[in-house]
Amino acid sequence: IRALISDQLRYINVAKEWLTIQDLAEIRRRKIGGGRIGGKSAGMILAQHILQNNSELSDLPCLSMPESFYVGSNEFYTFMSINDLLKWNDQKYKTENEMREEYPHIEDEFHKGTFPPDILDQLQTMLIKIGKQPIIVRSSSLLEDNFGTSFAGKYESIFCPNQASLAENLKNLTSAIAQIYASTLNPNALLYRRSKGLLDYDERMALLIQLVEGDQYGDYLMPHAAGVAFSRNLYRWAPQIRSEDGFIRLVWGLGTRAVDRVGNDYPRLIALSHPMLRPSNDPRSIRRYSQQYVDLIDLKQNKYTTLPIHQVLAADYPPLRYIAQVDEDGYYESLRSTLISDPQKLVLTFDVLLERTPFAERMKTILKSLEEAYHSPVDVEFTASVGDDPTGTPRLCITILQCRPQGHLIQTEVERIPSDLVPEKILFSTDFMVPQGMVGAVDWVIYVQAEGYFALTSNAERSALARTIGKLNDLQKEESFICIGPGRWGSSNADLGVPISYGDIYHARSLVEMAGEHCGLPPEPSLGTHFFQDLLESQIYPLALQLDTPATVFNRGFFDGAKNQLLTLLPEAAVFESCLRVLRIADSYPGET
Repeated sequence: IRALISDQLRYINVAKEWLTIQDLAEIRRRKIGGGRIGGKSAGMILAQHILQNNSELSDLPCLSMPESFYVGSNEFYTFMSINDLLKWNDQKYKTENEMREEYPHIEDEFHKGTFPPDILDQLQTMLIKIGKQPIIVRSSSLLEDNFGTSFAGKYESIFCPNQASLAENLKNLTSAIAQIYASTLNPNALLYRRSKGLLDYDERMALLIQLVEGDQYGDYLMPHAAGVAFSRNLYRWAPQIRSEDGFIRLVWGLGTRAVDRVGNDYPRLIALSHPMLRPSNDPRSIRRYSQQYVDLIDLKQNKYTTLPIHQVLAADYPPLRYIAQVDEDGYYESLRSTLISDPQKLVLTFDVLLERTPFAERMKTILKSLEEAYHSPVDVEFTASVGDDPTGTPRLCITILQCRPQGHLIQTEVERIPSDLVPEKILFSTDFMVPQGMVGAVDWVIYVQAEGYFALTSNAERSALARTIGKLNDLQKEESFICIGPGRWGSSNADLGVPISYGDIYHARSLVEMAGEHCGLPPEPSLGTHFFQDLLESQIYPLALQLDTPATVFNRGFFDGAKNQLLTLLPEAAVFESCLRVLRIADSYPGET
């Protein structure tokens, strides 16, 4: 196991209970090149054998893993060596600005690189074997998906539709591999390693190549459902929800929209103890906070793409009745025929999937089994397909794509909030999905003012603001500070929130999102996204302030009126003085934190 899969002792201690010599021989048969197969492959293989060998799951039909191939980690150094790329190994010791300035040049050099003839031969043989089935090339570095270091979203995964000639498909595949190799020098990955004390670990990139799960519908290929599932639900939106039963983010199509914090879109959030219990049951909210776009493979155009759901959904889509309902003036009606008067009324609710199939119970059983074997909470990426057998009974199939230890907030002893607090000294208060834990002695607040932020006129300005917050994060690393801002921190769409990355805020103690009129979308908590995983691993508490809710307190007088220390700390940031405020608590409340 150590030689072929992983040198991480916690992994080895679990894997040796489940893997056999025959299992290792099968891995070797599917491996290209030398070295280990890396963390992502390791987690998938271990999950496969835990589930296959668990007698409690033997009655679960149609539980599978995608067909997979592996490129060994030694080929990463071979590629860098023959293309004179080892000179970039010192990137990890440079400043963040230097990393970000040089990374586009690094990507360009990696894409110009060539591969050894024997590796090209084996990659071509693999493509011949699988034919014109779409594949995904996934990062699987030695450190990835381990206990305490998930590297969630730090390295790239790239879809290859694989619909062209063999030569063109091979070219697209090697381009994807080069991009993933380059992502080891991505500033966000290097800053993550720095925060974990792993800069000097010999991090090598292996690759996991999987057939894309899904069914063809017209020119498109996508799963009926996909998402990410957690064995522990760290955020409960109702008191009856049981944390130990787990949580799912579910989408139609490829699962990318479930794990990435995308723009104006929403997955279905499912608490497995109460699958039908939504964060909001208001009919308008159900439609507004439903999925609006679908990620899929366009086979005709030979590309991965994103389309509005109503451009793809139609009455003849086989699993339609399980994933969608018709909005009849606020009443959501299940489909009983293929006659739909207005396709624009279709809303992706997944209610019938949850009500009429054993999906929730099966996912709960899978998560409990993996958590027990791992001796740790886990998170799992998966796809699902559903249809009717000849008797009309729903037939559900689940495919496990990835498994890793779940990041979690270390439980701290929570002091009871004093009941005699002076109202003017309460800076903010919320009861919306508050995690259990305590951050004491906060001395500083980095506050992004909503009006000033949304007055910025370009994405370039908003990205520059995010980098400025990154500089403050570094300057304040020895201080106890929290960040407060409008909309969604870390959104890929700068119109919805400050587009920071993990490297910009990893010294913060809490990340607070404001929502309300003129302040951004109502918060869709980052539950289950790669960004959320980062916050948990770094013990950064995520919070949301719904400013339009009467129960929420927000002391605007303090946040807008307290002395701004921005220019004292960072004189070159004067251009952002109108929207970025750095507040020291002691300036307004001497002797207090």
